[in-house]
This record gives sequence, C-alpha cells and structure tokens, in this order.
Amino acid sequence: MLETALLLPTKQYVHTLICTLSATSVGILGKAPDIISCNRMGCECHVLDDPQHRVLFALVAILVLTAVSLTFGPQTPQSPLMTGSPSAPATQVRQICIECGYPVASLYTEYGAGHIRLTQCDRCKSFADKYVEHDVIIMFIDMLLHKPQVYRHLLVNKLEFRKAHIEKNVGKLGILLILFSVYIDWFRLEEGGRLRGQSELLFGKQHSFALQYLFILGLSAVDAAALLGGILLASAIHQRSLMQLRWWATVSTALIVSSFGKVLMILLVIWKYNESYYPWLLDFLVFTSHSTAISVLFDINVLWAGQVVVFSTAFKQLVHLAALTLSSLFFA
Repeated sequence: MLETALLLPTKQYVHTLICTLSATSVGILGKAPDIISCNRMGCECHVLDDPQHRVLFALVAILVLTAVSLTFGPQTPQSPLMTGSPSAPATQVRQICIECGYPVASLYTEYGAGHIRLTQCDRCKSFADKYVEHDVIIMFIDMLLHKPQVYRHLLVNKLEFRKAHIEKNVGKLGILLILFSVYIDWFRLEEGGRLRGQSELLFGKQHSFALQYLFILGLSAVDAAALLGGILLASAIHQRSLMQLRWWATVSTALIVSSFGKVLMILLVIWKYNESYYPWLLDFLVFTSHSTAISVLFDINVLWAGQVVVFSTAFKQLVHLAALTLSSLFFA
C-alpha cells in the first residue's frame, strides 16, 4: 500500500491531499483522479472505491507529520485554558485585555443603570475590552477580518462561554450548523452521483428519503464530534498536558463561533457559481477562522494553531472514512 501511494503522480497526490483536508478542488491542479468527483459545491472523495488507499495514506501522513511537529511546539502554561477551572466561580475566572492579553480585574465599572466606564489596561493603556459597547454586527465584521481581539472578547472575557457546559444559544447555533452541513453534504453527494451517472445517493443503492437524511445527519454529527476530539487531542500533544480537556465546552464554542464561513456556502446554491475555487476559498476561510480562535484559546502563534486545525481536520476525515466503511457494511 505504501509503495503504491508513493508512486502516484504529483498532481494526483496533491489533489488527494486537498480533497482529504477540505473536500474541495483547485482547477489549476489539472484533472482529478478517479476517486474524486468535483462540482460547483466542491469535491466528493470516493474513499470506498480506492483500492490503492491513496486517501488513507494521505490522512495517516498528515496526522503523523503534524503530531511530530506539535511535540516541538512551545508550551503555554499561562493560556486561558491552562489556568483556572470551568467549574470555578465567576469571580475567580481571569479576564484579559483584548489588545495585549494582560490580566485585568474587571472590564468596566458600572455607575448606575446603563452607565459604564471601560477599564484601561495597566500595560498597554488601551481599553481592556472595547467590544463590551459594540453590537453584534461590528463583532461579525471583525471576525471576518480575523481580528484576535474579538475572539479574546468572545472566548475569554465572556464568562458564560467559559463554563463546564456549552452555553444554550451557542448550542443552538451548533445544531443549526450541523443541519446546514446536512444540506450541503446532500447536495455534494447528489451532484457527485450525477457526474458518475449514479442516481442512487447511498452506496449505489436506492433508499428511502428518511433513511438518507438520518444517515447524512448522523455522519455530520460524527464529523463535528471528531473535529472537536481532534482539536483536544492535538492540544494535548502540543501542551504535553491533559488539563485543557476540561475545557471541551469552551473549545466547542470556539469551533462553533469560528464556523461562520460555512453559512456562506449557501450562496453557491442560490447563485450557482460554477468556479471550483469558490468552495475552496470558503473552506480556507473556515480553516483560518478556526486557527485564529485556537491561537487565542491556547495563547499560541497562529502557525502552531494552524497545525492543530490541520491535525484535527485529518483526524475528522479519518473518523469519517471509518464511519463510511462501517456504514457500507450495513447498507450492503
């Protein structure tokens, strides 16, 4: 298997890596290998029709390389996830200046109903958290611009997001993203089936609408859980500690909040963009947003955070492959 995978043409190997990580295609790489079907919503990897195990080899290679690299990363014992506890009282949870990361006693002082004065950071002399007075639209624009300050406000200074469980509204958003992912994945599978001349959606056989929907819903939920598990596993390797596993709810919040780019995928359905690089750009937006959020949580350089996200994405795809393999036995 290893020799067969290594002897692949360079374009096919690179294309397989891209398909493995983002399920999208880049047209400049030339014709896709036979295990990839591309359409305007991205590409579908036919891992079950891959006797040479090209996708599996790419996944294992990415996991091993990123894991080895992360072991040499700098530890950050003073990061928000390495200090305190999710079950600690709100008065004991550390808040920071969103500009320089210096701890502050409070974000503002309240002088009666509706009158507050923002706290000034002792180190950089800026307001500790200007987003206290900003509305959601301003924060969303700054998230699009990948400003770490807005992620520090949401993930560190917003105390309801730093508890031992996922905040209710964030949980609803997470469920909405999974349901949205079901629609996008269904569209990709149908388009990929048309390209292959296949009318059946699941494993080349006809199934009821309800069964198809439940299958893709379950697969999307497994993918979301696997992505979270990959982030936690990568952070444990990077920090050489299991302490941040207690903050699974905060990490989940970071992934949900930074997944806003997935919603933009609906534009590809409404306006029918046919260029293959549009879904790739949206996947890249989600990747960079995840990296920014993780860098804020773990207080690490965004390049190290990017490796954490690459590891978790490859881990998710490996779990996805295992789920498809088991499902193919059930639907056979």
